[in-house]
Amino acid sequence: MTRQRNLLQAAALLALGALAFGSAVPAAAQVVAMQFHWQASPVPTAKGLTPAAFYEVFLLRGADGEAFAATVEDTVFTLEAEPDVMQRICVRAVDAQGVPSTFSEWSDPVFFESNDNSQLVPPVAVLQPNYPNPFNPETRITYGVPDGVTAGDPMRLEIFTVDGRHVRSFEPARTAGWHQVTWDGTDDSGQVAAAGLYITRFALGTMVKTTKMTMVK
Repeated sequence: MTRQRNLLQAAALLALGALAFGSAVPAAAQVVAMQFHWQASPVPTAKGLTPAAFYEVFLLRGADGEAFAATVEDTVFTLEAEPDVMQRICVRAVDAQGVPSTFSEWSDPVFFESNDNSQLVPPVAVLQPNYPNPFNPETRITYGVPDGVTAGDPMRLEIFTVDGRHVRSFEPARTAGWHQVTWDGTDDSGQVAAAGLYITRFALGTMVKTTKMTMVK
């Protein structure tokens, strides 16, 4: 497909973590969700700029060439990225009359190596960086549990504000291996938390691991 690659003011893609990150998340799953955000884009027409009604997303996948991937109404697209395949996306805005804008530039490449560590057990408690980060509206938290954990061993997985206020608790799995929970940005009462910086805390016995994450609106 031949086209102009004019860089739209609105369609500069911001790929969250869209570089090789094979070591960032254990490859228990063979597909990793990569979330892309871009700025809202008006469509230039003969009568001026008109607001976008939706966006068309195109995918460049390995040696397969580019193909239409999805239509989205928001400025967010989640790519189900496969291991060992280089993938990129680009977008264009379409107004209510069906008039399209020019295409964005291609995003940074998304690539991670398959490395099936799903059967590996970490020697100590591990808390991986959440993904995506920054995030909106949800993010995934991956943690590792070593062998030998008993029912009497204290274990907590919690989220706090940077000033120490408790926001959310999860019931962590006690089986040895890698586990994952999804935080949807709400507190324990179901209220949506404010945008900002948060701390994830994973405690097992006397060992405590923390990571930082940012929720954006």
